[in-house]
Amino acid sequence: MRIEPAYVSAFANAIRECGYDPARFGLKREAIVDEDELFDLFVRVLAVVDDPTLALRLGMALHIGTHGVLGHALMSCRTLRQAAEILVRHNPLRSRRGSVSLALTPEQAILTFTPPFHVPGAPWFLPEVFLAAGTAVIRQLSGSDISACSLEFAHAAHMDERNYQAILGLPVFFGCAQNRFIGPRPAVDFPLPTANDTVAEMYLRQCDKLLREMNAVSGCASDVRHALLSSRGRFPSAKEVASSLNMSERTLRRRLDEETTSFMQIVDDVRNHLARQYLSETKLTIAEVGELLGFDDVANFRRAFKRWNGYPPRSMREADLPDVPDVGAAKAAD
Repeated sequence: MRIEPAYVSAFANAIRECGYDPARFGLKREAIVDEDELFDLFVRVLAVVDDPTLALRLGMALHIGTHGVLGHALMSCRTLRQAAEILVRHNPLRSRRGSVSLALTPEQAILTFTPPFHVPGAPWFLPEVFLAAGTAVIRQLSGSDISACSLEFAHAAHMDERNYQAILGLPVFFGCAQNRFIGPRPAVDFPLPTANDTVAEMYLRQCDKLLREMNAVSGCASDVRHALLSSRGRFPSAKEVASSLNMSERTLRRRLDEETTSFMQIVDDVRNHLARQYLSETKLTIAEVGELLGFDDVANFRRAFKRWNGYPPRSMREADLPDVPDVGAAKAAD
């Protein structure tokens, strides 16, 4: 299990909110830690930080923007079911000893968490972190009231139960058989709405990061990239992008032509950049990556990826390959 710097940074912020200096525990903002190091860190922090809300604070701080490429994948999902299935397979706390599972009954959708380890003296810590984080992400993805959902913890409450309600905003039950997030079954297949203002701000920050990595230049092409990366579930058409930029589709195409590019070339550039990120930085399957990028058939995605880069997508996971320029550099045939 590999914990990314954003999670360590969120933990540092939660410690600071509890009134302690995270530097006291040797936390570094750019640190990447493994499972054993994370266990040691939790033990050291919990031996000092005397605040029972720490786990919930950390979980609620793990919003979509902290999850990097995984967060981008979650924001691209069409439904909560698709997002939950990706989280089950690729969640950051998954290991040989821990797991996340999704079960659907006629009435309920149930996300169950088995922690990879227990912190001595604090068996509640990881379950509270994970289910608080899940609550934050589900609330952000759905952009709506999730009061019909509830949380179940296997441990007993270790503080006033009103604190849980105040922080999580959901009914919470203790001493249950498992650690679970429970919601109404029909909700998992509802199309996800446009992000609310808070999520949109985080998403745009992620888009800006991706644009910087793509070495995007200013001008109409950059505006189109912003529009494409700000979409959710599918890429908008040229007509829709032109409308969002307050111009006609004809004007958009003319301006892109003046910049020696085209709408479809930019779509391919963005798809290729995201594909390479998903394949190199997550464990999403090739089929999942293709689906997130709008390909109905994995074979079509494989052909497109090979056309963009000169090698098939599986090669990114089978061998170390040289960097490929971001802006349509590879024009190899199928």
